[in-house]
Amino acid sequence: MENIYKKIKTIDELKPIFASLKKQGKKIAHCHGVFDLIHPGHIRHLAAAKKEGDVLLVSVTADQYVRKGPGRPVFNENLRAETLAAMENVDYVLINHAPISVNIIKELKPDVYVKGQDYQDKKSDLTGKIADEEAAIRSVGGKIVFTQDITFSSSKLINDHLDVFSKETREYLKKISAKHSIEDITGYFKKAEGLKVLVIGDAILDQYHYCQSMGMSLKGQIVVTKYQGDESFAGGVFATANNTASICKKTSLVTVVGDDNPYKDFIAEHLDPAISAKYFVRKGAPTTIKRRFVSENRKMFEICYMNDEPISKALEKQIIDHLKKTLSSYDLVIVSDFGHGFFTKAVVDLISRKAKYLALNVQTNSANLGFNFLSKWPKADYVSIDEPEIRLAAHEKHHDLKAVMLGIMKSGRYRNLIVTKGPRGSVFYSKKTGFHEAPALASRVIDSVGAGDALFAYTAPMMAVGCPYDLTSFIGNAVGALAVQIICNREAVNQVDLLKFVNRLMK
Repeated sequence: MENIYKKIKTIDELKPIFASLKKQGKKIAHCHGVFDLIHPGHIRHLAAAKKEGDVLLVSVTADQYVRKGPGRPVFNENLRAETLAAMENVDYVLINHAPISVNIIKELKPDVYVKGQDYQDKKSDLTGKIADEEAAIRSVGGKIVFTQDITFSSSKLINDHLDVFSKETREYLKKISAKHSIEDITGYFKKAEGLKVLVIGDAILDQYHYCQSMGMSLKGQIVVTKYQGDESFAGGVFATANNTASICKKTSLVTVVGDDNPYKDFIAEHLDPAISAKYFVRKGAPTTIKRRFVSENRKMFEICYMNDEPISKALEKQIIDHLKKTLSSYDLVIVSDFGHGFFTKAVVDLISRKAKYLALNVQTNSANLGFNFLSKWPKADYVSIDEPEIRLAAHEKHHDLKAVMLGIMKSGRYRNLIVTKGPRGSVFYSKKTGFHEAPALASRVIDSVGAGDALFAYTAPMMAVGCPYDLTSFIGNAVGALAVQIICNREAVNQVDLLKFVNRLMK
């Protein structure tokens, strides 16, 4: 075992070693990957790679950069490095703290960069990063080589044999894979790229104040905590817009901020730069802030800074005048209604009448409980809502969910409806196709805040371009599985990460 650990090095440790080897005329070959589950395909690939040089370096992606979805990697970075180091034809192993190997190539300057044959067709590379790695190896005077041998899918082996999901979920994934392909999904994403989208809704800034419990105060019956740090996020409609912009290149935003510290600089820093934003200013009001106090990943309590009264008639007129001029130019209008005073009856009526394709998310929260229902919107082409919200809207606590959904569909002119059920997945209903149930795809939850917004932001464009209901549900639940691994709205769900996760699920 001692010799195994001697093979595992850092970049700084390898620099002088490689410099010495090159002076001796030695040729260095380099392989890179996740190597989560070593199989015969890997063994043959590494054997072929060793033939390309005198010394073989294998770099593995660090855990935090493995973008294959919940449950991956199955084995942590140290175990993966040790497994590779135990192989006789591997001379050095490096854990790479970056998503791809460009940094290693530029610093260590190997002579040959070796990839498997499945990367030879650059068009089939979901990440689009093989071109960057090829450019990097050529920039240091090396070349790229593709091995030609039998291949296996680590993802398929893990899916089939390591019980990442329940039997029911595996059966569901098999049915989806038999009916649709990853090329189908990328095709719908390509269509969505060209949509001209307006995201409109309530501006919210989320703040997490991290603290550690110190117990009860001796001077009063209060819980005392020690401040550890804080973090702010662009939430509400900003989170929806950021996720939408991950797939729709022509995304615009309309929202209302307060004149009492509107946080425009913060918002600009946290909003995708490709988004074209229009801000209306509400006088005598703050930009809504929801400050949560978090101890050991548990939210203890929340303070809201807001004015949730309806906007003034003067501001309403400004917004309506703007929308009258612009609404008809958008292929898709995505509404994030958090019930904080933005969507007056006049604004709702205008959007409902003029939007070419209207996607709607109406949320219930502690500030609007009992007052912000889906029923305030007379129609929508697509509605995304969670189970408690639809039950509140229907005033039905115990009835079968499907019966509740049918009742809501009859009460308004809604064409398609998805109801999310947290760890129990989602139910989709269309008047054309009926019901479709999809299981949850998350294996662990770090933070559920923002997951519903991410699911909505991705599925709305899919519906607008005609993606089948079952595939839309599958994509939405995959987005949700990635979103619950992100703290609040720290970042949007990345399209490439999503495609890699979906590709893994479909194997």
